[in-house]
Amino acid sequence: MDLQNPNLPKLLGMIGKKLGADPQALQRDLAQGKFDSVFQNLSPRDAAKLQQLLNNPILAQQVINTPQAQQTLKDIIQQAQQGK
Repeated sequence: MDLQNPNLPKLLGMIGKKLGADPQALQRDLAQGKFDSVFQNLSPRDAAKLQQLLNNPILAQQVINTPQAQQTLKDIIQQAQQGK
């Protein structure tokens, strides 16, 4: 797992939204090697895809640049701004 991946916060934001989890807590857990909290609610197939994204910054950037991901990121930012 590449915790230096510049796309990690965006990916964890999308994952956190889907799982109903705090992205910062997910990142802390990953940094501590606690992968269970991230992967426990995912199917084995989705967990494998997530692992691949987290290990490959280029692939992660390609996913983040999709229209669906861009909309999800906009939604996350909008929700964060409304929460202030």
